[in-house]
Amino acid sequence: MYHRHLSVASCGLTLAFALLVSIVSFTTLASTSKFNYLPENEINYVQVDDQDYPILLRPWQGNKKLGLAIIVPGLGLSPDEGGFTAYLRRKLNKAGWATLAITPPQRPGMPNYTTQAVHVANAGEKQLSQQSNQAMPVFSEEQQTLNIQRQQSFFISSMSQLDSLGKQFQGKRLLISSDDSAGIIIELLKDNKLPMPDMLAIINPYNDNPSQNQALAAQLAELTIPVLDIQSRDGTSASLATQQSRFDLSPQNAPFRYHQYKILLDLQHKEGWSGGLKMIEGFALRINKAYPNR
Repeated sequence: MYHRHLSVASCGLTLAFALLVSIVSFTTLASTSKFNYLPENEINYVQVDDQDYPILLRPWQGNKKLGLAIIVPGLGLSPDEGGFTAYLRRKLNKAGWATLAITPPQRPGMPNYTTQAVHVANAGEKQLSQQSNQAMPVFSEEQQTLNIQRQQSFFISSMSQLDSLGKQFQGKRLLISSDDSAGIIIELLKDNKLPMPDMLAIINPYNDNPSQNQALAAQLAELTIPVLDIQSRDGTSASLATQQSRFDLSPQNAPFRYHQYKILLDLQHKEGWSGGLKMIEGFALRINKAYPNR
């Protein structure tokens, strides 16, 4: 009887182990096959908190070799997410830039406000303090701070590993960041928490936190590197809200420090993508001419 029980237990352990191995194998396969439409030499990884995150690297094409463009999509997006940033990832190579697109941190999951059935009939303990014309905050102030710290930590950890991936591409470092990722990148650069690029291009920058979004223009004005500020007319209301202040607070009489342009970048206006590409190419060429590679 003892041997019979031992055999059943061993069988159960074997099945459990086999299931675990199959789950791990499936997860690994899923993560590696996500970009199976790309050449293998484009796919690299950085490790953050013991997890691998894909980094997509494309070499420059042709004789022009200006440097490395690091592309940061909006939070929660793929490094090859369809749209303007994926377009840049493929088109800047012919303009003399190797491109390195990173995986940004995730947006925080939405909190669950489900009320348990036993509490439905209970009277509320507090009245809402929110004004009737104001949106209910999604996260508490403490949770917002924690979310931002996690996202910042992710960027700091992942971007500190990029030197080894891009070291073969000598020249300038052009950082291109979009949407809510751009809002975080600006603050991190202002606080010297990220390696400083030679030039920065931002596309529809904003921050989900209203107070931090208001501070974005002043943070941007503190940067001493050349900045290209692209604002799409169909960008988020948060990015449109700071567009004028970003321009007003920019350094005056400093032609190589700040440029702002307004274009259309949505899927219905793909001609805007080529226009945006030319803006970035021209900006990079002007800066490279003013401060040539040594």
